[in-house]
Amino acid sequence: MKPVVAGVALEYRDTFTFAKLDVNTQPQKTREYNIRGTPTYIVFRDGEIAGAFVGAMSSTKLVEQILGILELEGPE
Repeated sequence: MKPVVAGVALEYRDTFTFAKLDVNTQPQKTREYNIRGTPTYIVFRDGEIAGAFVGAMSSTKLVEQILGILELEGPE
């Protein structure tokens, strides 16, 4: 997933930002966000959790998921 996330992060850098949480070194945050599997994506809007989803996927599906949660339209 790293190459997929890196590509999406670069392409959509003006729309949203990715941040990585290392579940092995941040167990408190892992519990706080109820992370049970990886990769887990948690989408924040205005500092609040807007939605979350789990699983490896294509860049197209990843963008669809994020934009759907943020209620934004994708590229034409």
